[in-house]
Amino acid sequence: MRRRSAASRPGRPVVATPHVLGRTTGLFYCAGGFAVLLGALVEPARSGWLFFVAAVAGLTGAAVLGWGTRLPHQAFHVLVAAGTGLITLAVVAAPAPLTGLALAGIYTFVAIDVFYYFRGLPALAQLALLLLTATAATTARGADPLTAAAFLVVLVAVAVAIGDLAARASSAASDPLTGLLNRRSFERAVEVAVADAERTGAPVVLALLDVDGFKEVNDSRGHSGGDELLRSLAVALRAHLPEEAVVARLGGDEFAVLLTRTSEQDALPLLEQARRRAGHPTSLGAAALLPHEAVSEVSRRADAALYRAKQLGRDRTVLADAASGHLARDLAASLASADGGGLRVVLQPLVDVGTAEVLAVEALLRWDHPARGAVPPCEFVQVAERSGLVGALGAFALRSAVREAVALRAHRPGLVLTVNASGHELLDDGYAAHLLAELASAGLPPAALVLEVTESVVEGSAAAALRTLESLRTSGVRVAVDDFGAGYSTFSRLTEMPADFLKLDGALLAAASASPRHRRLFEAALNVGAALGMDVVAEGVETAEQAALLAELGCRYGQGYFYSRPAPAEQLLAQWSERGAPLATAPGAASA
Repeated sequence: MRRRSAASRPGRPVVATPHVLGRTTGLFYCAGGFAVLLGALVEPARSGWLFFVAAVAGLTGAAVLGWGTRLPHQAFHVLVAAGTGLITLAVVAAPAPLTGLALAGIYTFVAIDVFYYFRGLPALAQLALLLLTATAATTARGADPLTAAAFLVVLVAVAVAIGDLAARASSAASDPLTGLLNRRSFERAVEVAVADAERTGAPVVLALLDVDGFKEVNDSRGHSGGDELLRSLAVALRAHLPEEAVVARLGGDEFAVLLTRTSEQDALPLLEQARRRAGHPTSLGAAALLPHEAVSEVSRRADAALYRAKQLGRDRTVLADAASGHLARDLAASLASADGGGLRVVLQPLVDVGTAEVLAVEALLRWDHPARGAVPPCEFVQVAERSGLVGALGAFALRSAVREAVALRAHRPGLVLTVNASGHELLDDGYAAHLLAELASAGLPPAALVLEVTESVVEGSAAAALRTLESLRTSGVRVAVDDFGAGYSTFSRLTEMPADFLKLDGALLAAASASPRHRRLFEAALNVGAALGMDVVAEGVETAEQAALLAELGCRYGQGYFYSRPAPAEQLLAQWSERGAPLATAPGAASA
């Protein structure tokens, strides 16, 4: 069965959204019922039918105002026709002809509805019903043919004028290429749906859809071919989504779908079916609205789900899970809080293996959730990446780490700060500028910072991430390859990465301590770093034996619990003050 989108099917103007239909119809019923009540009060003893009409209209209007947004579009055909019938009954049943003719003015409400609510044959059918009943009712109450004809002319003029205004408004609310809603109108529809969901608890699902390989389509078939593909996708989405769905083209090759009063369990197969029948590979990300969630939050989660769909290979649908959505909402609230909402930065020293002197500190994020307590970083960082919060989280970490580093450097000049960066951040065109501006505002030179990235992050982000790293290195910021040896690592990737340091994953050191074969592998990693001109740092140093092994193998730099656990800046200062150890110069940090 073919279905059309409520946002753009031919039977209804774009401006006649469920919210507008419910509000306008409810107001007209209430106003009409009040007008009939006033007419009944002229001769109460003879106006029993008028009181009945007034009561029915008033109760219907109140019900539609309260629940009209839940009604299918077909219900408004019935409501408008029923309104015409109630007005006709009031005109004919009025005790005096003058009262009846005065009440005939309420027909104007129906005239407004006709082309505002409907298009094509349904609109003409409503108009024909209006004109026939208005003619019969007014002539029955004594209006001469010319007077009745003049009244009909007014009704037709009102209907046509309102229809023209609705058509113009629909054009302004539509995407000219596809006829779907445009971005601005879709955002308004989402705001209305979210407000309704907040009031009623009804489920809402927001989905974003991108065309896979659209650039290649434009390159091979020209822009006209790309436009034709977008039009065909719009037709397919209208045809295969439920009637109540709101469909929009946000710009370029990006479409959006809003499903109201549809659970995520029901929405996923609907969206997947529409995506598969689109006639071209597409990627779709969807998110179900959470209780008390803002429009910006659900939109960001849908966008993150779309990004995830592309990461997984494109041509698929990904639904943002509710559990991470709740955590993402809490994380967003913490990031928006002036005090960080439980988010904080701790610092772990990096030392000279031979002397145990502190050379640098690595900033590590921690989150004390108000209800769950400590949330593991691997969990909330992943949530941030999937919900589009990783940029804000990274900015918080950088800002907090720089503030802590400034406090430490006031006592120990030359201390180097290291912070972690995600692939999402490296793809942001403004990331490098923001990072350098943060350093400058704190009075830190670029050489005081080392940016840590994993090789897998750079590989997944490709050329754009490498350009960001090259730009930062040119400015004086140094780069470290983090967690080398964890998972699937290749030496060949190291030759492509603009890096100054190689940080070996703690698992390599743990294995080297227990196996001669792994020890040789660890030595090989040290030699690779030296051959590429990188200073090597061993992570995960937890025992004196491991520290001794590093010294024996000639690995100068180490980091781990054996030297110091992560701690706030003030706690580190207290520890260093007790030890009274001088600060050594970090590798390459003479200018820092």
